[in-house]
Amino acid sequence: MRKIWIVASLAILANLIGAYFGFFTYYAQQLSWTPPELWVFVADCPLAVLLFAAALLLFMLGWKNGFFPFLASAYCLKYGIWTVSVILYFHGYFFSPEYWFLYAVMLVTHAGMAAEAFAFVGKIRVGWKHLAAVLGWFLLNDLMDYWGGLMPQPVPESGLLFPFTLMLTFVAVPLLYLAYREGWPTTVSKIMWWK
Repeated sequence: MRKIWIVASLAILANLIGAYFGFFTYYAQQLSWTPPELWVFVADCPLAVLLFAAALLLFMLGWKNGFFPFLASAYCLKYGIWTVSVILYFHGYFFSPEYWFLYAVMLVTHAGMAAEAFAFVGKIRVGWKHLAAVLGWFLLNDLMDYWGGLMPQPVPESGLLFPFTLMLTFVAVPLLYLAYREGWPTTVSKIMWWK
């Protein structure tokens, strides 16, 4: 049990560091001109890792509610994949001489974010209502990003981003749901819980 707490503590710390960087450095300017009631729609990745850290801590303290860890995991999967894909697709912009180091680090950390989405597989129970709630929330978030003007800055314009984002909502999240529902073992869940 002590080893599990060590791994969980390191994961929580890493996620809190990522959340701090995201909120107070990467998104600071965009949040400064966004009305506070809309902040929840702006900084998707920092919110994802903050939720994941909270879900992991609560789980380690014995709270076994399935919805919150599933929501946090779905955030990490969707926005981890989205960020990695956008950085690679617009590699000419993101890997320009002035930005390459920042986005190389972000590429790795967001890949890790997507991977950690599977940490709770076999540990929580999820139902179709969990899936429906998360899909509904993500659809609203997608609409706020692309039609409400809250898309993360700086991301170059592309007609492909909105369909790709919707695809992640309606493909990646249900696949994550199936992994949780069926208890598909993953390397991440084995490492996290020392199996």
